[in-house]
Amino acid sequence: MFNQPQAEVAWLARRLRELHLYDGIAWNQMAVVARSRGQLDQLAVDLAHESVPVDVAGSQSALRDEFGSRILLRVAEVLLNARQVDAALAVELLTSPLCGLDSLGLRRLRRGLRREELLADGTRNSDELLAELFDAAGSVVTIKSQEGKKVDRFLKNYFAGAAIASDKSQSIEDLLWQIWDSSGLAKQWQELSRGVGEVALQANRNLDSVLALFAAANRYAERNPGADPRVFVDQQLALGLPEDTLALNDNQKQSVLLLTPSGLIGRRFTVVATPQLIEGVWPNLRPRSSLLGATTLDGLMSGRIQDATQTQRSELPDELRMLHKAVGAASERLLVSSTSSEDNQISQFIGLMLGEIPEPTNYDSGALTLRGMAGSLRRKLAQSSGPESDSFALGLARLASAGVAGAHPDSWYGLLPLSTIEPLADLENEDVVIRPSQLENFVKCPLHWFLNAHGGGDKTFSANLGSLVHKALELGAEVNEESLWKLVESKWHTLHFESDWLEQAGERKAKKMIGNMVQYLRKFEADGAQVIGREVSFEFKINQALVRGQVDRLELYPDGRVMIVDLKTGSKAFTAEEARENPQLGLYQLAFDNGAFESLLQWPEGFNPSDAKLAGAKLLLVSGDKPTEREQNSIDDNSASRNNFENMIAAATRGMAMEEQVFVAQVGSHCTNENEFGSCKIHLTKAVSYAG
Repeated sequence: MFNQPQAEVAWLARRLRELHLYDGIAWNQMAVVARSRGQLDQLAVDLAHESVPVDVAGSQSALRDEFGSRILLRVAEVLLNARQVDAALAVELLTSPLCGLDSLGLRRLRRGLRREELLADGTRNSDELLAELFDAAGSVVTIKSQEGKKVDRFLKNYFAGAAIASDKSQSIEDLLWQIWDSSGLAKQWQELSRGVGEVALQANRNLDSVLALFAAANRYAERNPGADPRVFVDQQLALGLPEDTLALNDNQKQSVLLLTPSGLIGRRFTVVATPQLIEGVWPNLRPRSSLLGATTLDGLMSGRIQDATQTQRSELPDELRMLHKAVGAASERLLVSSTSSEDNQISQFIGLMLGEIPEPTNYDSGALTLRGMAGSLRRKLAQSSGPESDSFALGLARLASAGVAGAHPDSWYGLLPLSTIEPLADLENEDVVIRPSQLENFVKCPLHWFLNAHGGGDKTFSANLGSLVHKALELGAEVNEESLWKLVESKWHTLHFESDWLEQAGERKAKKMIGNMVQYLRKFEADGAQVIGREVSFEFKINQALVRGQVDRLELYPDGRVMIVDLKTGSKAFTAEEARENPQLGLYQLAFDNGAFESLLQWPEGFNPSDAKLAGAKLLLVSGDKPTEREQNSIDDNSASRNNFENMIAAATRGMAMEEQVFVAQVGSHCTNENEFGSCKIHLTKAVSYAG
């Protein structure tokens, strides 16, 4: 029993590796059984990260949803339909694995194209130049950079594919093979798949999906000789079911099989692990039935239950049967684990199996992997100063010579030179896109903005719930809690809950926010105000910044005042001072003054828009006990405030373009406060956090 889910997974991974390395049990004689398919997908990633080779039973998705097959279908669709490539499609193709440009490489390519255009006295922007690359082969040969060579090679393959697509004598197999064979991905993914970890897991999945795609193409060509290849591509892009796969059967793969209890029929394993035995997950006592309640009716007729309210208790025998199936599938060893925390309660099944529920413990053993050994040796080497440091260094040298990741000093953080010192944008020729919410993040902590803007963010449950409440405010036509709740309830299924009590807590939170919104809206109507804009998207340019965003509400009051409203559903409580200086509200006001909303608002009949006066902007906080408004005065009445926001945009433009090559970490309460950012916690952990 553990205090943290991460500790539970680390223990399970180490135990499986011990059984394989010390006891000689083959990987394919081990199974991990979870209650739900969603758990399996997460366990696969977590165990692969701990260097346990895994395979998820029945993990194939539709070919359009698998990464490897989807990119082949996408390019085939473009070629077969002879689509005119615009800038967005060009970026999609160039950043796909078939070409291999990353965001920085794409930016360098844009600069190179723009530089060539200026030398030729041209005026086209980089978007137009990217799209033009797909008009004819050889259009990028003048770009001598690494990116230029990579794109030139891809374009040659692209136009070779276009020739096959236009040849009526060629089949869909011929086209797909040209795209696949010329990409070089076969060798790359095969090499990656031979390892262990998340990358190997994804590479194997990519290869499986490509095999399934070619098998499907072969069947289509054999059954429909001379058929139009476009029909096959359209069918696959519309098909939501998985195709047959040529992948090896589960018992042939040298990997730990992850499966649900239903997948255990007719199977036996030397070792079976049942992790994450958590109340509400396993057993899951949430009533399950059909639309018309057939399961409940069957229980009533058979006498298993006396009335419909007993359906939850009737689920327990089914949950026990599934647990019995999992336990019975183990011929020698059974591994059972769970986590007890604020959000998770240990399953009653633990007490049933062990006779009592043990106290959770801390887990601090290292990973039983070569990479874990490299980390341990590096840590000991950094801490030692005596003769023993030589043995640590020798151990690292042996690991480095064997190619173990992290062992060679060339891979150690802080020792390599900077890969590039180029800014992220050329402010002389490019605009920097700024969004109001990003500006607020950048002002508070530039490092946090950089992490979030380049893939370090995470969409939480609170953010998803907030999106539903925002949508209710946008679409709600009646000011009453019942109608607004119906709007939220219609999309409630898109939220994921591990247990009933978590769902009930989320429902109470949502209804509380809706109640606060209704209070505000009734006061709004009593003031005689009107909504002139809901979820209004805008765009305006100020110097080298292209500001894009969306405003929740614009309100017009009887005296001609216009108020911009930003709905906040998070738990953060803004002070009046924070609202007055809020960058997001400031950008909304600048957007209004720069005419970004002119043609987008719905003015009441007979009202002259020139009579409207910006009264400011405000935050509407609805997660507390009552609705709270925090206003920001109009920048029309305060030139100092306007100048402050304009200077803020100018500084952010230079900073986001990485002109100074530094992102400052403003360490403060927001680093650990989950109601604010909370994603910088890891950067506050000490360099050596070893216990033992």
